[in-house]
Amino acid sequence: MLRQGGERLKLQELPFQMLLVLLENAGEMVSKEELRRRLWGEERFIEVDKSLYVMARKLREVLGDNATQPRFIQTVSGQGYRFIGQVRPVFTPQAKPGLEIVQPVSPKVAKRSDVRHIALGSLLAGVVLAAVAGAIYRYTHRALAGDQDKVAVGAFINNTGNPDLDRMLSFVVQLKLQESPYLSLIPDGKFRAAVKDVDSPSLKDELHACASLNGQVLLKGQLETKAQGYQVLLTAWRCSNGRLLTTQKSAAASQATILAALDIATDRMRRRLGESESSLQKFNVPLVQATTASLAALKAFTLGEEKRSQGEAADSVASYKLAIDLDPQFALAYARLGTIYNNAGQSALSRQYYEKAFELRDRSSDREKLYIVTHYYEYATGEIKRAIEDYELWRTLYPRDLVPTNNLAIDYLTMGEPQKSLELAHRALKLDPSNSLLYGTLAESYLKLGDYANVKLICDNPVYGKMNVMGFHRICYRAAFAQADEAGMQRQIQWARGNPEESDALDDAAWVAMYRGQMIDARRLFTAAKQNALANNSVESAASALVEEANLEADFGSLPAAHKDAQDALALPFASAFEQAYAALPLASSGDISNAQALAKKAASMAPLDTMVNSAMLASVRAAIHLQQHDPRQAIQSLEETRPLDFSSYMELAPGYYRGLAYMQNNQPQQAIVEFRRVIDHGALADFPIYVVLSKLELGRALQLTGDQANATRAFSEVAETWKNADPSFPPMQRLHTYQRQSH
Repeated sequence: MLRQGGERLKLQELPFQMLLVLLENAGEMVSKEELRRRLWGEERFIEVDKSLYVMARKLREVLGDNATQPRFIQTVSGQGYRFIGQVRPVFTPQAKPGLEIVQPVSPKVAKRSDVRHIALGSLLAGVVLAAVAGAIYRYTHRALAGDQDKVAVGAFINNTGNPDLDRMLSFVVQLKLQESPYLSLIPDGKFRAAVKDVDSPSLKDELHACASLNGQVLLKGQLETKAQGYQVLLTAWRCSNGRLLTTQKSAAASQATILAALDIATDRMRRRLGESESSLQKFNVPLVQATTASLAALKAFTLGEEKRSQGEAADSVASYKLAIDLDPQFALAYARLGTIYNNAGQSALSRQYYEKAFELRDRSSDREKLYIVTHYYEYATGEIKRAIEDYELWRTLYPRDLVPTNNLAIDYLTMGEPQKSLELAHRALKLDPSNSLLYGTLAESYLKLGDYANVKLICDNPVYGKMNVMGFHRICYRAAFAQADEAGMQRQIQWARGNPEESDALDDAAWVAMYRGQMIDARRLFTAAKQNALANNSVESAASALVEEANLEADFGSLPAAHKDAQDALALPFASAFEQAYAALPLASSGDISNAQALAKKAASMAPLDTMVNSAMLASVRAAIHLQQHDPRQAIQSLEETRPLDFSSYMELAPGYYRGLAYMQNNQPQQAIVEFRRVIDHGALADFPIYVVLSKLELGRALQLTGDQANATRAFSEVAETWKNADPSFPPMQRLHTYQRQSH
């Protein structure tokens, strides 16, 4: 604070900090970049020029200065600011009364014994600044938690006798505290799992659970009835010794203002825990705006959150829908339903809920707004690059938040950048080493890098290797396949038996059979995958199995079968734009150009912004049509659009293979060799390297045409080894024999 002649003057924290920096460098110009670094650290999303201009203006107002004829703060145009008044250090607190600035500092920065004063000789007669260690600080409250300390949110006791207020208040506090980028919260589901009696836990049990999870501070709440309304109490306890650290209170005149009282109490608690005033100003949306004004809707949402955190996602749907019925403006409830339906493979429903959440995104906290925006771009519009940008922003603003870090790792896997994914997966595990789901992301990153030994270590881990997640076991199956570990593959297939998502495991087994040229087995497995998906009410998974089979049939040369599978898939009632586009590809490859074009047009209209649909899948469809029309130049041009997505996990390396075929049809074998080798060199990125072995086959032919018979023979030998147990009627095997005969 500022004092002049004993009278207190108002000055906000950031202008005060700016004054400190200028005083430390009195007489010298301090650049805008240095001020940015000192005031905001590494935060990148600050309008520096505008912010510094505003703060300099506020300082001048307080100091009685003038920008055109400055006595104290001079603007150095385009560069920075300079304090031009005289500064004289004095070491006695009995300086003349005048202007005094007082600011708290952590004991780690300065000690009480370091206090000194700086007098500004030309400011006003006798103006004094009280300082600590030259930075003008005086020690006040010590923060109860450091920025690395973990905080657990315990039970919130409802002593009002009103059951409508039960269970939800703890969640509300958790949500409010999640808005803080300073605090590191223990996930609610993990904390509840560690508490013995979660419905009526004792303080002792909650402290023990907090300590067992390496937490430092436990927050508990209480709601009391008073003569004039209600009182909210928040208490903070040291997990290691059970010491009460602080109690923050707030009054509510009525039930309708309880959420507003919780806002006040949590704000006070955030300050006592150590969060800065600037952070509180930036990340502090009122609960009524961030959630809902309806306590009934909030309770329904809380029940949904509890079920979801316990792994009962399907059962949580009714609770979220009730929350929306009670408050149709409840943005976060729509977003949760979008996520649940997306995870269940119901992309059309997922898109609808994400779109509604995005429309209402301003009715959420900053953190939840980032959750809504990233999921909207990723799953509703399919703009994965925009999603990545916003995940990066989220991670910058909330560096201790696990969600953006892990989701970024997954998105980089989707984009075919496993090295970036691996780095992020390790960072995510540093944030929460006990989260078993993160090991799935780590295992897939190793898998895509071809590091099968590390994948095996994770899959064989006695704890993480037993997680009940289909996606993880599919990763382990693929790693076993890559190492020709038949026993390991069978263990994963056995694990999947009876699982509601067993169709995914059957689909993987079908791809392996196709890779080996065993089309009879592959067709049987694809049929089983389709039937299993339909039996588990997953129409899109059934359609996906049929469309995948159709595309592989087409690329192997079984065109009538490919056309039939595509038509069978289209007969199912699914609404995924990607699957529509994927189904257009075998239609185009089998010569049904008019239907392929119509389906491609439909897919583009359904998802006009979707990166994978338009720039990968539909570009491949256009190329297939051009090849059918014997126009390889146009096919090559269409496939240039796919090049940034060649390694995407959605495409299985197919675009590079198609581009090589187009160059072959255009009598450019040298360019085809480059494309085929590019596919082969990145084989680890494919879940199953079908397009790798097909590229080897066509590479051999291209090498023949350029006269490199030795390398052509080597390529053909590798292909023959892969297909040594192929069906006699396997079309690519017949093509291999034709090429080999041409070598003699």
